[in-house]
Amino acid sequence: MAQLAVALACWAMTAIKIVHLTRQPDNLPLGYMCLTQTAITLALTVQAIAPELDRTLGVLGLSRALGNCLTLIAGAAGHALFILLTAQDEPALRQVRRDLTLSAASVAAVMALFPLTPAPYDLADQYVRSTAYYTATPTPAEAPHSVLYLICLGWWMVHLAVAATRYARIVARPLLAVGTRLIAGGVLVGLAYIAAKLAAMIAASAGTSTVVLDQVVLMLYVVAILAVLIGGTVPAWGPRIGVDRLLDSLLARRDCRRLRPLWQIVYDVVPQIALRPRPVQPGLRRIRLAVEILDGYVLLSPWMSARTEQKVRRHAEGRRDPEAVIAAKMLTLAIARKRAGRPPVDDPVAIRSFVEPQEHTDAAAQVQWLARIARAMRRHSVISPAR
Repeated sequence: MAQLAVALACWAMTAIKIVHLTRQPDNLPLGYMCLTQTAITLALTVQAIAPELDRTLGVLGLSRALGNCLTLIAGAAGHALFILLTAQDEPALRQVRRDLTLSAASVAAVMALFPLTPAPYDLADQYVRSTAYYTATPTPAEAPHSVLYLICLGWWMVHLAVAATRYARIVARPLLAVGTRLIAGGVLVGLAYIAAKLAAMIAASAGTSTVVLDQVVLMLYVVAILAVLIGGTVPAWGPRIGVDRLLDSLLARRDCRRLRPLWQIVYDVVPQIALRPRPVQPGLRRIRLAVEILDGYVLLSPWMSARTEQKVRRHAEGRRDPEAVIAAKMLTLAIARKRAGRPPVDDPVAIRSFVEPQEHTDAAAQVQWLARIARAMRRHSVISPAR
């Protein structure tokens, strides 16, 4: 019953995407998203009704083979989805066609291998009728097609995890990034499922009890599917229940924690950057901190020397995030000069490269750039927070 309840929940999430596809039939990535979610939901449904399905079809273990094939289709479609999300040119389309060909070949191999192994039990056997057969992991000799399935699935899971992680790094919408990371997490749980399943099959072939491993396998399988389906649908239903607003608030609070130490360093030297009153809402507080830090750069720019910048750039070569290190070091040196009461430099540098990210100029990119500067200060001990 628990599996069936999870399957129904998965169908509800899949239906959301199918409705969207009916409104955007030419959206190729959305089509592969629907294929991925439908296949994986069908796989979970087949597993939930496996005893009834085998009795209806009259073939023991056919439900297991069908579920395996549907999971392989989901893995291939998911990988194709992330390819199309990043590019839809001819090389990307060729890769998608290769994915579909490999998926069809793996499904055909599993289905061809399945009937070659005689069923270990009769459908009328009490072990089967009690459903204990469906909760126990078979040995490799009893189900060689399952071994092939796990090998093929592992190959897809590795490629899918890499593709999902790469896409999560470049996606702009926070809720979409969270959904993509949930998919990547679900895929990693899927890899753990494969490892646990193989371990259970080895234990079964050695005559060792697999009761605990069987429970772990089922749990990992369900968690992996739920993570993938929730990650794939949360950008659609999340805004309706306020998940996007909650996420924005959490991200704003995180950014404020990152920016606060940098702001404090600047404020200690040029306290006039602080504006009153202080905003309470996290999103506004994040903007205020960023603006005041940038004001501090402007006020301290007369103590930033062009000759010093050249030296700093040479020393920053080879370091992680060198541009942020340079911006942090230039700010540090300007603070030290001002504190020492030294006059402004005679060769002030243009500070644009220190206060603007090179790749983007929107507010979100600006905040992340300042967070990188703050991180560079902590990582390289550019300045002590106590100062």
